[in-house]
Amino acid sequence: MTSSDHADDDIKVELDDNVLERLASLICGDDSTPYYRSAYELTRFFQAAGWRRVGEFEGGRHRSVLEMLHRRRRDSDALRGVLLRLADRREYLDDDETRVIVVQELNELLAVEGYQVVYRAGRPDLTTQTPTMNRPAMKAPVQLTANLADVVSDEAFGEQLKSRLDEAQICWKNGASTAAIVMLGSLLEGVLYDVALSQHTGGRPPNDHLESLINLAKDRGWLPQDVVDYAHVLRSHRNLVHPKKQLTQGYSPKEGTVRIAWNVVVATLNDLAALKKTI
Repeated sequence: MTSSDHADDDIKVELDDNVLERLASLICGDDSTPYYRSAYELTRFFQAAGWRRVGEFEGGRHRSVLEMLHRRRRDSDALRGVLLRLADRREYLDDDETRVIVVQELNELLAVEGYQVVYRAGRPDLTTQTPTMNRPAMKAPVQLTANLADVVSDEAFGEQLKSRLDEAQICWKNGASTAAIVMLGSLLEGVLYDVALSQHTGGRPPNDHLESLINLAKDRGWLPQDVVDYAHVLRSHRNLVHPKKQLTQGYSPKEGTVRIAWNVVVATLNDLAALKKTI
């Protein structure tokens, strides 16, 4: 079964017991995850997913949620509603980083059943794919297969960006997470700006504002949606270069966040190198 272009309400959702158990954990969250839903929040979550007469959650949250999922495991619409609400941006207002992490874990889980959550016009949608254990994760470091000289137009600029990539890796390996993310964010900005300039054919030239460059890459089809989503998270983290912003947010990135940032940048370089070969 290949990826489907049908509307998500045409897809019958059936999930294995083990998958339902993992799904319950993903819905609930705990003290070790960046997402956590209290009993009250769980009630609101299921109501937002289209469930009626949810009632109160008594006893353990995970057990209660798992029992609910089991009771409606044959209800395709109910399960679809849960999957889509888990990925809905409105569930994570002012915390898009958590949404990206949740969607990553959700798609890793759904891959074994042959489903995937994607975004269309900003809303989550469910598609089908060939069931696989090669889950679409950002956990393992992506390998750089592109040569920066094949991506950027100016050789000297390419050398400068390659130096930043090397420095980011050194920072990552030595535990300097904030420095690594700032360096990776600046590298992403430089590469996208160079490509935007090389593709400019007239009118107002592109600026070097990272958010605008990411949106331009999305609109032009230079990058797939998953890389675009992660790129916006990296953009937000790159702003930690401003000490006051980091103090206000009360946040310090960890090693796992650097890995995601690294994968965003390397995936972007690989995709842009492939794009250059087609134009």
